[in-house]
Amino acid sequence: MISAVHVLLASSDPAADRAFLRDVLGWSSVEDATSGDGWLIFALPATELGVHPGDGADGATLHLMCEDLDAAMADLATKGVRPLEPPQTRDWGVVTRIPLPSGGVLGLYEPRHASPLTVFGGPAVREPSTHHAGLDWALSTTVLEARDANALADFYRRLLGWRTMGEEPGWVLLRPAAGGTGVAFSSDPLYEPPVWPATTDHQQMMEHLDIWVNDMPRGVEHALAQGATLAGFQPQDAVRVMLDPAGHPFCLFES
Repeated sequence: MISAVHVLLASSDPAADRAFLRDVLGWSSVEDATSGDGWLIFALPATELGVHPGDGADGATLHLMCEDLDAAMADLATKGVRPLEPPQTRDWGVVTRIPLPSGGVLGLYEPRHASPLTVFGGPAVREPSTHHAGLDWALSTTVLEARDANALADFYRRLLGWRTMGEEPGWVLLRPAAGGTGVAFSSDPLYEPPVWPATTDHQQMMEHLDIWVNDMPRGVEHALAQGATLAGFQPQDAVRVMLDPAGHPFCLFES
């Protein structure tokens, strides 16, 4: 079974282009020490593949996709990146090109064509499944209860920047724009917030969310600004236990 796709980008200055992908585009990476010092392997954003007529010897081309080309170019300009030509409108999108430090070129466009990616209006992609007992199983989502599910979902929208995939009074589903398992919220008029740390005299915590962030102090500051509170009991130096507006604990970590 094919589990993933590895893309190779040829470069006359790999170190400079790796730094561009890491520092300008902000892509996360790991270092592949077996291939040499500073050899980074990048995690790509949500990706789609189109097959075009042409000579197969031409290989593949790489285009970056964005929801708003003007906003993307404005952000890149603050980092010293200028497009190679003014945006051009095509039937399939609004497109330009940006240079790599090595002299290579990447396409950059705001698509107008149909896309399978949820960030561009495509259908939600089913989560990876496990075949077991003759059946396919996949965790669709985790559901958090609250007195007001819509208000709690709004907190997590502001906290994580996730998209609303479905909403009605008393129920909301959020997912990351790049895809993956999200979180749903359901209203329960009898919901009681859990107490942390747990006691035998109050509603106990049944579950919590672990949320990775690349800068935990700033993540805590952001969460507090959106309406979270810092739990009074903090059992680990490398983790910060927060409480959402409905009292659910969630942990921020960066390791």
